[in-house]
Amino acid sequence: MKKAVTWGLAISYIILFIAMGVMGIKIFDGNYDIVAEGCVALIFLLISCVCNIYRAFSNRCPHCGKIRLSNGKYCSHCGKEI
Repeated sequence: MKKAVTWGLAISYIILFIAMGVMGIKIFDGNYDIVAEGCVALIFLLISCVCNIYRAFSNRCPHCGKIRLSNGKYCSHCGKEI
């Protein structure tokens, strides 16, 4: 599942970057009709936020199963080496 979330995060950042670039080019050319690009950018911004939240809370210790808040060498709950 972590690979899927990582790929989803990368793809959402790429599409978000492209949508923002298209919006910028349209505004630079004087065309202010950017509703579709804005909606696409908002959707992929939300997807990237959800992926980041999932990645933050899926970092679990393989020994005790509790969420690790840091990426240290040892688990802060059980003290075993990761």
